[in-house]
Parts: sequence; C-alpha cells; structure tokens
Amino acid sequence: MDKRAEACEIAMQLFTAIEEQSTPYTLTRSELNNQLRYIALIFSEQGQAANACEIMRSLCKQNPEMAELHREYAFALKANHQLEEAEIELNTALTLQPVNANCHAQLARIYCHTGRVSAGYNSYTKAATIAPSNPNFLQRLVNWSIYSESTGPQGHYQLARLWASRAFPGNRAGTNTWRTPQANRQLKIAFVSSGFARSSLACLISPLLKGLDRKSFHITVYSDSSMQDIDQSLRAHIDDDWQDSSLWSNKQLSTQISNDQIDVLINIDGHRDGSRLAVFSNHVAPIQLSWLGYPATTGLNSIDYRISDRVVDPIGLNEEYYTEKLLRLPNALLCYAPPATPSINPSEDQANIRFGSFIDLAKVSNLTLDCWAAAMHAVPNSSLCLKQEHLTNHNTHDYLLKQLSERGISSDRIISSPSTQSAEQHLNAYNHIDIALDSAPYNDAVSTLEALWMGVPVVSLQCQTACSRVSASILEQVQLGELATNSVAEYTHCILALSKSSDRRQQLRATLRKQMHQSQLTNAQQFGHDFGYAIRQKWLAWCQQRNQEQAQPNRAMSR
Repeated sequence: MDKRAEACEIAMQLFTAIEEQSTPYTLTRSELNNQLRYIALIFSEQGQAANACEIMRSLCKQNPEMAELHREYAFALKANHQLEEAEIELNTALTLQPVNANCHAQLARIYCHTGRVSAGYNSYTKAATIAPSNPNFLQRLVNWSIYSESTGPQGHYQLARLWASRAFPGNRAGTNTWRTPQANRQLKIAFVSSGFARSSLACLISPLLKGLDRKSFHITVYSDSSMQDIDQSLRAHIDDDWQDSSLWSNKQLSTQISNDQIDVLINIDGHRDGSRLAVFSNHVAPIQLSWLGYPATTGLNSIDYRISDRVVDPIGLNEEYYTEKLLRLPNALLCYAPPATPSINPSEDQANIRFGSFIDLAKVSNLTLDCWAAAMHAVPNSSLCLKQEHLTNHNTHDYLLKQLSERGISSDRIISSPSTQSAEQHLNAYNHIDIALDSAPYNDAVSTLEALWMGVPVVSLQCQTACSRVSASILEQVQLGELATNSVAEYTHCILALSKSSDRRQQLRATLRKQMHQSQLTNAQQFGHDFGYAIRQKWLAWCQQRNQEQAQPNRAMSR
C-alpha cells in the first residue's frame, strides 16, 4: 500500500469512528470540526471527493459565516468535478472575506480552466497583490499570461523574471563540476513532469522516447503522476528508469537526480501546476533544458536552453525575451504519435460548412472569439462545432454563447458537446467538420495535429509570441504554411477560400494523412536523431568548456 492509499484508509477509519461516536476521547466542537476538515482535505486529494463534499456541506451548514469552510468546500467540489457549485462557494467565501488571496486564486483557477481567462487573470492579479510575498500566486500569473493577447513577449518575460527574483533570488547558471566531461560516452537524459498521465502529452513525448538512440542515451523519467494514472503508451517506451516522484519533496527529487548522475535534465511543465522549477533552480544537472509543455521563457538563469524551431522562434525576433538560449531543431520542435487511427468518413453534406474546434477552453481568448466570429460572418450558412468536457458547465456554456452573441453569432449556429470517452471516438468526431479553427494567441498543437490526421485543414493566426506559431510550424511540415495567417482579415480570407473550394477540401481529406506519414511530424526515428544530435552538440561544448576550465589552474601551477 502506498502512502496515498494509507492516508486515505486512516482518514476513513477516523471518519467512521467520529460518525459512530466510538472515539476513546472527548472532542470539543471546534476540535471535531478541525478533525473533519483534515479528513475532507485527504478525501479530496485521494479520490474520495464525494465523501469530502458531504463533510464540508455539513460543516458549512453549521457554520455559514466561516469563509474558510466555504473555500475548503469549494476545493472538495472542484475535486468532485462540480465546478459551478465550487464557484458559488468561493463567491460566498469572498463575500464574507473579500481580502483572501487563496479564495481569489482558487476562483481564478476555475475561471481559467472553463474559458474565462480574462476573469481568471484578474483574480490571480488580486491574489498576487494581496499576498506579494507568496511567489506561487505570481507564478500563476506568469503561466496564464501566455494565454492572453494583452501580454506580449516582453510582458511575459518581465513577469517571469519578477517571479524568479522573488522565488529564487540567488538563481544563476552553475558549472556542475561533479560530472566527468567525456564527450562521446552514453549520456543520461532525464525528463521531469507532472503530466505523463495526460494523453495529449503522451502523443508528443512517446515519439521522442521511441526515437532516441539507446546506445547514445540512457533515459530516466521522474513522474509526478501516480503510476496507476500513467499513460501506458509512454511507459511502454521506457525500459531504462521510470521513477514515481509524486510523493518526493523538491529536495528529495534533487538528491535523486544527483545520485542518478543525470547529465541532461529536461523540464516539460514550465510554470504549469505541479511544476518542479524549484529543482531546476539549483542547476542539479550540467545541462538543463525546457521543452514542449510551456512555449515561453521560465525566467530562470539555471535553465540553459529552450528547444524550439525556426518557425516557432524565428532568428532575430524575440531572443532577448528568453533567459534560456534557443536551441532550434532543424525540422519541427515536436513529433506526433496518433493515439488511434479511425477511418476518414466525412459527411456527404458539402452545402453547409461546419467549422469545428476541440481545443482546450482555456485557450479561447477574446482574439480567438474574434477570429471565430469573423469566419462565421464570412460564411453565413456555417455552424461551429465545439467539443470539450467543461461545456457541460452551465456558466462556461452560457459565457461562450454570450461572447459569440455579442459578436453577432446566434446560439442556433453553435453545436456543443462534451468530450468523448475514447481516443478513437474523439478523432472520429473530426469526420463531422470541414474546417478546424485554431486558437490565438495560444495555439492548440494537439488539436491541430488531430485535425490534420483526420484530413481536416486547420486555419491558424500567428502573433508575436512563440505559443502563437506552433501550429504554423506544424502546417509548414505538410506544405500548408499558407493556412497560418498573420491578421484577422487574412484569417477570414483564408476561411472564405477554403469554404468555397469543395474540391480542395476533398483533396485534403484524401491526402493529408499520407502527407503526415511522409513528413517529419510522425517520423519518430528522425525526430529522435535531430533531438539527440542537438543535445550531443551542447554536451560537447560543455565538455570543451570544462576541460578548458580545468586546464587553466594546471597552467597557473606550472608557472
């Protein structure tokens, strides 16, 4: 039994004893309530959220004026996927205690994940203002700033640097003299992430794990996702070391990385929830990289490079807004392993264009809504299909319809549905749309890849940030670079041209999957070679530098 299960079992035993009044000691009402609150917290974190909700509902009823109870009830409700009810409890808590950073941050999290990023950003700003000494709230601002069109590369860079100065004031690049600078030996590469349980991440990481040459690289994974939640398509590619780090402190993880003698440490999460940037701040490996999961700077001097490509980060554009050096791969910065391969059987109705977007609602910015509305105005008989789990949330659904209505799009043109159960069902839904609409300024790379895999063209909008050019990089790989537009007007023109050309859409349906097969986007061996070669070159440079540093004292002594 692991520690999580043990904690949950102990909490259940204590809860049962309290309920049956069989405890061998007497508790005051205050002590009893505190016991129940701790039990509810454990239940919320360990998959017993329904029990946590029952406990906290009763406590809130008994103590309606205690803001903290409403906030803790909201935490349990969110864990139980009851976001609307959680939002109500948080607003109640803020009515009782308006200046509470935790409440504002918890409400912001719900706003952001349900497509109301502007409101979420404002709430995170309030939290960071109320508690300026807590860098965690500022870090949430850093993370969500890349979702907003109002924060450009410079603004995000300044926020990231401010966070780094507060969280790790002494952060700097290190020399890591404890590694042996042998240029051609097998390198120990390690990946650190809390997202290995996400299928959206698995389809992008597994090609690299498959493609890296095991003679040149030994791979270690430090996963903050519990083993039972791990996507098995990822686990299947690791016959080296897969370590469950979900219960380790930052200090324990740092010690383990050092003991494992990791040469190259790769951060996938950036500033996302569960990030281990505290480990990277200590420069625990000679070379530290940021890749894939966070398309912007971390703000840390101790992360040496960010993996990118020439489309996502054009030479000369935004280098000054990274603390990391840009390491551009020769093709795309990612590779795709489709989770399923359903047949391509599009609807025969070619008269009415069906736009579609299955993106993460957090990426539906005002700019995204402007693009979608412009597309639908350009094609009057069109409809828009949206599919995402949070659309079952009434607040989210109503907010989205209201935003589109204010842009002149009536609700009868919007077809919304929750997420489907299996990967095959999800991909099959692309058979019911004609043109996929991307998000801006934060592209949804996985949705772009999925649509192309199902033969559906994707129209995207490039902005100034790297996260707005990921889809452009993908589209260029299948010779569709012209679908990555540079303005809302160009976006609309592109949509109109595609909607008028049934022949081109049918031709793309018939050929796009084959084009992806023939491109670098699905070539795991080539991607592994490109990635491995780039890392090896940086290792050679590190070895050369270390050898020079070691030679200088020797020369001084010989004099």
